[in-house]
Order: sequence, then structure tokens, then C-alpha cells
Amino acid sequence: MARQGFWEHLHPPVIPAERLRWRHTFCLGGAAFLLFLSLCASGVVLMFQYTPTPEGAAAFFQAEAGALPFAWFFRRLHYLAGQAMVVALLLHLGRVLASGAYLPPRAVNWLIGLGLLLLTLALDLSGYILRWDGATQAAATVVGGLLGAMPGVGGLFQRLILGGDTLGETALLRFYVLHCLALPGLTLVLCLLHFWRIRKDGRPGAGL
Repeated sequence: MARQGFWEHLHPPVIPAERLRWRHTFCLGGAAFLLFLSLCASGVVLMFQYTPTPEGAAAFFQAEAGALPFAWFFRRLHYLAGQAMVVALLLHLGRVLASGAYLPPRAVNWLIGLGLLLLTLALDLSGYILRWDGATQAAATVVGGLLGAMPGVGGLFQRLILGGDTLGETALLRFYVLHCLALPGLTLVLCLLHFWRIRKDGRPGAGL
């Protein structure tokens, strides 16, 4: 039998009937991925109006995303989809724990899933900081302080994220790049790897 490739693992020609039942997974992982795609789509629309400067951020939120057609809809869709994705992933995590789906041979994929949860929380936090008001600047300062407390490389990470030793306007651009490019790109790669490992690893407790 020919060895399956990457795409065959993502969408195999034959799927066991039990895995097609809604109660098998409650479609929580798929729902989280669809929410991620809606976040990417609505985020691209909002990028045309948002300017990563203190003045641009203030104007964007004061004017309901500016002069974009249906701006209020895309902004609320982006916000609600972000919160719903966090909830969906937490419920997905609970289902995996309850069903024992984290057991070998899926232990590696369990770690990938935890990485996706951390990336989702980082996306949520970085998007919150893009408001760039007093509360969100305080949150950015806390993030920089936590990174700076890391042994060895903490100071380097803190300067990279804040654009210096203290919070300044450069930090807004850094969080903007993280939120719009770096974190979504890494999340998409891990999602594809996660889906591939689900097909590759098989059921928990099954042989490799």
C-alpha cells in the first residue's frame, strides 16, 4: 500500500463512521479553526483603516473603524470571533482531557494543541493592546516586564517587543506586526500540523 502524503492525512479518502458523528468531538476544533479564518478575513479588512500610531489607533476606535463600508460589522465580528475562539479552544481542551484523547500516540499533538491555545491567547492580548489607551499600555508594560524576567534572553525579548527598555510608541508597531503577521502565520502552520497529526497518530491507545 502506498504511503499517505501530507494532504491525504489532512483529508483521507476513507474516514471511520464513528468519527463523523457530531458527539465524537462536538466539532469544537473545527469551529475554532473556522473562527480563526473569520478573524483573518475580517482582520485584513480592518488593516486597510488601522494605522499603528497612537493617533491612528485613537482615530480608528473613536470613529468605529473609520470610513470603511460596514465598519461596525467587521469590527464587532473580529472582536466576537476572537472571544468565541478562546471559548471554543477551552471547551475543546476540556473534551480532550475528558475523553483521554491526549494519551499516546497523540501526546505530541496534545503539546501542539497547547501551543495553539497559547498563540490564541497571545493573539487576543496583542489585539487588545492595539487600542493603545491607558489600560492597554499598562498591559503592554506588564507583558514587557514578564518577558524581561525570563532568565538569559529576557532582556533581549523585552527590547524586541517594546522597541527599547521602556514602553514607547515603537511598541505599538511591534504588537501590530505580531498581531497581524507573525502570530497568525505561526497559528496557521500549527493548525495544519495539528490536523495532520490527528490523521497520522490514530486513536489514543492504538499502535503506531
